[in-house]
Amino acid sequence: MQKKVKIEFQDDSGARYSLAVEGRVSREKVLKIMDLMELVEGENGITEPPVDGSTVFGKLMNVINESFAGKEFSSADVARDYEEKEGAHIPLSTVSTYLSRLATRGTLKRQKFGNSWVYRQVYLHAEQALKP
Repeated sequence: MQKKVKIEFQDDSGARYSLAVEGRVSREKVLKIMDLMELVEGENGITEPPVDGSTVFGKLMNVINESFAGKEFSSADVARDYEEKEGAHIPLSTVSTYLSRLATRGTLKRQKFGNSWVYRQVYLHAEQALKP
């Protein structure tokens, strides 16, 4: 089945970019496109204060940092890894709310992919976006 993905974004100077990909679109290709977007946007990253690892939010951030560094992920991916690591259930709506707020703050980037959101951490340096 052929897929078509269209990505539009704007850099820090206000320039708008549009990219359409048709055919065999894999996760790896989407990751490369997101890496390119970060480099073009000139993102310097956001420095976050230390997180209290004893709170639900802190545990969630630890899961994101440990399991998804340099990778794209969904709220379901984070909920699954959280439950495996912490041994406790976390509602998908709770994870989705936290991820949405982190995207609004600039800690995560959020892109629509099909019917769902795909998240990726914002890096401190553009070179880090290219690490495997």
